Amino acid sequence: MVNANNPAHYKIIIIGVFIGLFGIYVKQFVYHSMTIDVLGWILTIIGAAIAISGVLKILKD
Repeated sequence: MVNANNPAHYKIIIIGVFIGLFGIYVKQFVYHSMTIDVLGWILTIIGAAIAISGVLKILKD
């Protein structure tokens, strides 16, 4: 049985949040082009998916 307070769960959430924030900063602060905007959206979606998977792992335990 895995404890919901396992630090590994929260590390996954933090990594996901940082990836999502990096995607947002790429979209906002780098020269705007279609390629950079798409890359920013992809990073934001990947970060959100990682963070949500961490939350779901906590809820599953």
